[in-house]
Amino acid sequence: MRAVFGFLLIIISAFNLNAQLASVPPTGPRALGMGSISVTSKDVWALFNNPAGLAKLDQTSALFAYRTIFDFAPFNTVSAGVVLPTKIGTAGISVFRFGDDEFNSQMLSGMFSHQIGLVNLGLRANYLQFNIEGFGRKAILIADIGAIAKLSDQLSLGVQITNFTQSSLSQEDQERVPTIINIGLSYEPTPNLIITVEGEKDVDLEADLKMGLEYKVLEKIFVRTGLTIDKGTHSFGAGIELAQFFFDYGIKIDQYLGNNHNLGLTFTFPNKR
Repeated sequence: MRAVFGFLLIIISAFNLNAQLASVPPTGPRALGMGSISVTSKDVWALFNNPAGLAKLDQTSALFAYRTIFDFAPFNTVSAGVVLPTKIGTAGISVFRFGDDEFNSQMLSGMFSHQIGLVNLGLRANYLQFNIEGFGRKAILIADIGAIAKLSDQLSLGVQITNFTQSSLSQEDQERVPTIINIGLSYEPTPNLIITVEGEKDVDLEADLKMGLEYKVLEKIFVRTGLTIDKGTHSFGAGIELAQFFFDYGIKIDQYLGNNHNLGLTFTFPNKR
């Protein structure tokens, strides 16, 4: 069984996906539209990205997202989550499922974020399970950690380590879940514009540099774009806010691997008076 799991992870890696499709949650449509940049974002999508981004959220929110890659059903992902503000910080619960009935992975996550001075800190615990029809299941516990520091009114620095515990599916065969380090800066020269840059390093692969921006065209309409330098991908996206609903769409264009589409819906519950 260990050999089968390892073989499938090798296949995914051969597509230059670094096993991230099956074991790392999707960034969400907002981040995807900005070149998959998320380490400094302070929104509900931090449920799947830097957990420190939840710290200042003060309203209960829920989200649902769907991602499709290559228009190929076995690579589709469904994700959902809830943000729960408390008196001492912000908690979150999220889940995602990648794959089809023959091969799939699911991750259930619980997280907590708290602000200390000008720094937001976040910790996330994940239960990750792989399933192969006819071969059974394999599960593992992993953990992520992150921080976002406000350097000035316009500048923020974010750091995130995914699977900082460096957990493995099998110690004997080194069937590892990726350990990924993200470091990024976001600059907001005006309230309508965010410019971001982020470096990403899988400990087993070469580093990649990503750049992106978001611009508020109208009061409730946002447009986004971004690119990754090493992988040579381009991204575009948009968002629209309608009352308590927020609709997001992102697309990443890859000349080798095809298009990656991500749709998302966020609902913010009104605060009780």
